[in-house]
Amino acid sequence: MRIRVLGRLAVVDGEGRRLDAEALPRRARQVLGVLAARHDRIQSKDALADAIWGDDLPGNHVAALEQYVSLLRRSLQPGARTADSFIVTRHGGYLLCTERAGLDLAELRNCVRVGDDLPAGSPERLRLRQRVLDLAADPPFEDEDGDWAAAVWLEVREATRTALLDVAEAALPRVPERALRLARQAIDVDGYAEPAYRVAMRATAALGRLDDALRWYERCRETLADELGIAPSEETSALHRSLLSTRIRPLTVAPAADPPPSFVGRDAEVELILAAVPTRTLHLVGPPGAGKTALLGELARRAPGRVGIGSAAG
Repeated sequence: MRIRVLGRLAVVDGEGRRLDAEALPRRARQVLGVLAARHDRIQSKDALADAIWGDDLPGNHVAALEQYVSLLRRSLQPGARTADSFIVTRHGGYLLCTERAGLDLAELRNCVRVGDDLPAGSPERLRLRQRVLDLAADPPFEDEDGDWAAAVWLEVREATRTALLDVAEAALPRVPERALRLARQAIDVDGYAEPAYRVAMRATAALGRLDDALRWYERCRETLADELGIAPSEETSALHRSLLSTRIRPLTVAPAADPPPSFVGRDAEVELILAAVPTRTLHLVGPPGAGKTALLGELARRAPGRVGIGSAAG
């Protein structure tokens, strides 16, 4: 048999028939949910009762749990002996044994564990990451809001985010459209995930959409500032600076047919600039009409490749 808890509860028996697990009483479904969330680990009856009832613990909680477990066994494995049940009684408690029943949550956890130990970008790791995405297409325990369900929800959310980022990074060099789609999904899962914003920036830049790439940075910066009170990491900021630099294009000056005339009135400035140690940025400041553009053109003619023209937004 196989049990599904990622999404709506579903149970399929060994013959492939779907059992009506959702028709079970809510408390019985919760017992199954807690055992599934903590599969292959013994849960004492007190621990189960605390997870299910919390502070509203009934006086007969032990008897109630035993009845719910008996109902689960009869409903989901009709005709099976108690000794063969997927819910194993052990040391006064219960455990859901995944050697007797397949469980999608157990498979997801195994994919995460094995994938984490494989080299980044390796085919097998990417296959496992994709399997995580397939399994986690729907959130776990949709109808439950207990702490036990919330813990699994956070775990699956983190596994999904990691899988999306790994697959997006792998797709970036060859299929930037897919990388961008996966990065969007990762941001929807975790709006603070800077790696996802970086993938989105790189993907949109690769698609020739530089303005969109810069907008992804602004969204990241604003989200982190507004929600967390922090600035983007140096890695994200460096990518932003790199994208901004692509807006600067070398100034091309057509070669003169005759020897160029002297640059009247600015020869001293040109010589001073060209003689200085090269710097990344040089600011030319002056009122309109002072000849800044002409000076820049002369510098580009005398030192091609060292001069670019760009604009700054205030």
